[in-house]
Amino acid sequence: MPIKLAIIGGGSSSFVPPLIRRLIQSPVLSSAAVTLMDVDAGRLQVMDALANRLIDSEASPLTVRSTLDQREALVDSDFVIAAISVGGMDAWANDLEIPGRYGLVMHVGDSIGPGGVMRALRNAPVLASVARDVSEVAPKAYVFNYTNPAPTETMAMRTVPGVRAFGLCSCAQYPANPAWLAEQARIEPDQIAMPPVVAGLNHCASVIELRLTDGRDGLVLAREHAQQPITRWALESYGVLPYCWRHWVEHFPQMQWLEEPYAGTAQGVRMRYGITTHSMAHERERIQRLEELARAWTAADAGPVTLADLPHGHEDEGIEVIDIIEAIVDNRNEIHVVNTVNHGAIPNLPDDAIVEVNAAVNAYGIRALYAGPLPEALAAHLRHYCALERQMVRAALQGDRQAALQAFLLDPTTQARLDLEQTTALLDEMLDANAEHLPAFEASSIGAGGR
Repeated sequence: MPIKLAIIGGGSSSFVPPLIRRLIQSPVLSSAAVTLMDVDAGRLQVMDALANRLIDSEASPLTVRSTLDQREALVDSDFVIAAISVGGMDAWANDLEIPGRYGLVMHVGDSIGPGGVMRALRNAPVLASVARDVSEVAPKAYVFNYTNPAPTETMAMRTVPGVRAFGLCSCAQYPANPAWLAEQARIEPDQIAMPPVVAGLNHCASVIELRLTDGRDGLVLAREHAQQPITRWALESYGVLPYCWRHWVEHFPQMQWLEEPYAGTAQGVRMRYGITTHSMAHERERIQRLEELARAWTAADAGPVTLADLPHGHEDEGIEVIDIIEAIVDNRNEIHVVNTVNHGAIPNLPDDAIVEVNAAVNAYGIRALYAGPLPEALAAHLRHYCALERQMVRAALQGDRQAALQAFLLDPTTQARLDLEQTTALLDEMLDANAEHLPAFEASSIGAGGR
């Protein structure tokens, strides 16, 4: 029997083509049976057609089919990959713009802060439903979640007993790349003792131990040569090397200040420390370009399309999941960075937290490796976010406005900028804007505060 993979969010023009390319090229998975599932029939049809054109042009034994039915897609799957965004780019824009009007300008708004909370409220119930279906129709499957906020969504899936859910993030490519590590320390890649020790929370994780082959401490060298302000600050303050530093700012309210006056938009605005806030216009242009390419390649009069035609670069994000699946199937005993239940891997973070750490991956599964404690001052900071993530899951799965308000009140950036009345007003406005995407919330609970 071929290995069966299900991709939830299978209509994505940015996520699916690199996965199909990587599967076709895989010496282990090239004969797998893939099912694409999405709620958008039009996009799903295009991705199905593109995948099968690539299969034909490469004479690959891979098979790809598609369905709009989530449960059907998951039946007997060995591996499940989920990358969804309930509400799409319009909801994401609201996550940035509504807090911006209250003076909360976030860099990306997909992890924490009011925008991260709302994204969790939208996505977690859907991912929990995926986990429930997996438990019933594919109980042995490994589930890999790329949906942000990764710790919250992975925790939501883990509420279903027995489901082997793990969070993945494209940022993990950096500590896995000796060339990137060598650049930080101004040495040659072959001088890095791989892999380094990684620990933290998604989007606020770091290399906490970096050794060179001659025994020297690579973090000392990285500190000496650090140029990027946030990287230099983290090395000087905590002795750690952040590898997703653009997201670090959202975990430290002290960093979230504008370099230019707020002029009615929170997108594309210059912040301190060399950062510009996310621009949905650029995001829309990127996705539009990819969708136009996909439609052109699958048009009735289109010629053959090959793997060489697919774009590289930003569009390759997500393919590390194939490396992980290969390591399981082929018993490669590799080390990969994953988001999983702590269980003591980072002893000064809660045992039940979803942490980002190295894990051993082989035929026996995925097991977090002991990272050791974080610097206590950093751990204390992150423990607050562990509590926030649990609260976000509670609010999302219960559809509870009061729990959502408590999440806003727990959020450090909101605490730093807004009083109680402003926090409540912001929550109500964001719940109203997301009402169609929050079926778990009773209509009477949305906007109920202060009305």
